[in-house]
Amino acid sequence: MKETAYQWVDENEKEIIEWSDTVWGFAELGLLEYKTSKYLSEILEKHGFHVERGVADMPTAFVGSWSNGEGPTLGILGELDALAGLSQKAVPWKEPIEEGAPGHGCGHNIYGAGAVAAGIALKTAMEEHNIGGTIKVYGCPAEETLVGKVWMVRHGLFEGVDAVLAHHPGSANTAGTGSSNAMNSFKVHFYGRTAHSAGDPENGISALDAVELMSNGVNFMREHIIEKARVHYIHEECGGQPNVVPAYARTWYYVRAPERSQVEEIYAWVLDIIKGADLMARTKSRVEFLTGCYNKIPNKVLADLVVSQMREIGAPKHTEEELEFADKMAETIDIEKKMNSLQKSN
Repeated sequence: MKETAYQWVDENEKEIIEWSDTVWGFAELGLLEYKTSKYLSEILEKHGFHVERGVADMPTAFVGSWSNGEGPTLGILGELDALAGLSQKAVPWKEPIEEGAPGHGCGHNIYGAGAVAAGIALKTAMEEHNIGGTIKVYGCPAEETLVGKVWMVRHGLFEGVDAVLAHHPGSANTAGTGSSNAMNSFKVHFYGRTAHSAGDPENGISALDAVELMSNGVNFMREHIIEKARVHYIHEECGGQPNVVPAYARTWYYVRAPERSQVEEIYAWVLDIIKGADLMARTKSRVEFLTGCYNKIPNKVLADLVVSQMREIGAPKHTEEELEFADKMAETIDIEKKMNSLQKSN
């Protein structure tokens, strides 16, 4: 059976790469992956999968299903979204297709195309060898903002699935047994009162002041949280022009830590900081909780199985052209950054 699946992949290698390159060209942000979703789901339909679109209240999410009778149900995950501001031509130096546009910095073009290819290859092998079971290929949007899979779980799309396989492009071919960070994603809306900044400042209540006070509080907090915790933020809206006191401002935060309980502790502290910012700036606020997740629970049984199959297939063989591309890319990274990466990995 495995040889049949391997053969399908080998015979369709150029087409699979074309799928990946096409998605690279789309490069759409989370929940906006309309072209990517349509393109990959139509490939599944063409190969005999029944596709449900717009699942889990997300217009770009889809599940492609195919069944060959009774047997286990296997899920295969594919991610769709790109990253903001990382537009890039297929060259080994930094050169955007469009300045400031999204780009696939995390390789989700490979992830999505690879999941579709894996589903079709497995279907081909199951048909040829008359093996019972069901395949579900999940088109998962908005991985970068931690929405897609969380909402899919919430809507019960993995109920009845016996095992789920996923991969992510990285620096090594392996199935690790490490965990990941737990995380909360949330926005804070601050509300004040507008006034002229020069002529009537005493009647203004600056929502921007509250955003800055919150940021200061969070940054003082950093010294007293665990080393492996991460807190990131951006200010999405902070007023229109300097001569008007901003009556509204909005900031977006991620809180990450190795354990869920650690995230909850830091998050509770941040909520107190928000209250403090309101007291100091005389604003009112509203916290909009977007999404959250637990740290990953490793599955050693599945990881060992995947690694054993990788060893059976063997390491990838790169062409001279691919190696030359990698060498040119390496030249764009200075020695200090390389040393930092090596030291960080120890």
